[in-house]
Amino acid sequence: HARKRIMFVLPKTTEFGGLEKHLFDLLRRLKEPQLHPLIVCFDQDMISSHMDPDQQAQVVVKCVKEPKSLWDWLQTIREAQPDIIVFLYSWIEAFPWQAHVAALLAGVRRRFSIHHLIAHLPAPPVRGWSPRNILRGLIGKRARYILGVRISGYLSNKTVCVSNAVRDVLVNAYGFPARKTVTVHNGISTSVFVPSKTCGAAVRAQLGVGPEDFLLVCAARLAEGKGIDILIEAVSRVACQGIPCKCIIVGDGPLKERLVQRANILGLPNFVFFEGFQNDVRPYLQAGSVFILTSYLEGLPLSVLEAMACGLPCIVTNVGGSAEAVQHQVTGLVIPPGSVDEAENAIVYLATHPDECAEMARKTREIVVRDFDSENRISDLKLIILS
Repeated sequence: HARKRIMFVLPKTTEFGGLEKHLFDLLRRLKEPQLHPLIVCFDQDMISSHMDPDQQAQVVVKCVKEPKSLWDWLQTIREAQPDIIVFLYSWIEAFPWQAHVAALLAGVRRRFSIHHLIAHLPAPPVRGWSPRNILRGLIGKRARYILGVRISGYLSNKTVCVSNAVRDVLVNAYGFPARKTVTVHNGISTSVFVPSKTCGAAVRAQLGVGPEDFLLVCAARLAEGKGIDILIEAVSRVACQGIPCKCIIVGDGPLKERLVQRANILGLPNFVFFEGFQNDVRPYLQAGSVFILTSYLEGLPLSVLEAMACGLPCIVTNVGGSAEAVQHQVTGLVIPPGSVDEAENAIVYLATHPDECAEMARKTREIVVRDFDSENRISDLKLIILS
């Protein structure tokens, strides 16, 4: 087999999250001797410190100044001389159109994009048939924006979406070509994420949570899109009803200070535990009764799949692909985003219906093993990229 350089381009970020974990899963399955993976990141290397020794030996990480023009992108790609290039999108504007045009001009024959987050809908078109409105519809700001996004869909051999919800927006709202835009659901290792009463009991003991207490777990970045404020308000209301409910929040982010302050104002220091970023989230999931994610925006969160593999029923908002993983009233409850009332009602229902909760818990692992095991999902992705 001829030697192949495969270049992964990461969006500019200051944090390590689900997109990077997904990339690591893929890299573990790209160990063929002829493949030489290169990760390019911009301004700050958030990858190397999370790599195990095997990955550090296998993968080259190059941190460069973020390209600002077509010429900058062309230089960056030409220096790497990749045979395959993969752009990893954590949001719709992660890369400009110039990146994809540069990959084409640099002669890279295999070009791919992977979209991890559902795109916001573009502004509605201007109504009316006046000459001015027709012109704006053809070359106005909205038209130029959509065209700039759509270019990546046409210049990529395939655009891979982590959920059907992500794909639907790209195809229907942004005009990506349907035949080149495919869904490969996120997956997680169901042999690594498993239920464990022993590990869970240790976390409960450490936090002073009783073995019979109803314990919510949320693993998420503490940022606006995750709706953690909704969760805190809901836990406060549930506690006021006298239901013995506590909540672990695993993760870090720009809103941490504000969220901790809000929890203290609501009198929740003994009910809500902020555990910060954890390299290994498993013991916290294994300690939980139910997983909850009250986000406004998602692709298909790995945290939900990890929780399901650990045998937790899930309360999720009906955004992105969350409802593609969690079946309402089968493996958890799906609620509308932004509603403290709905989050409160869902928590109360599962806390006061232990038999139904246990039945959901039994089914969650079964479904994630069948539909979302990373061995199968990453194999599908590998086949697309290397075929």
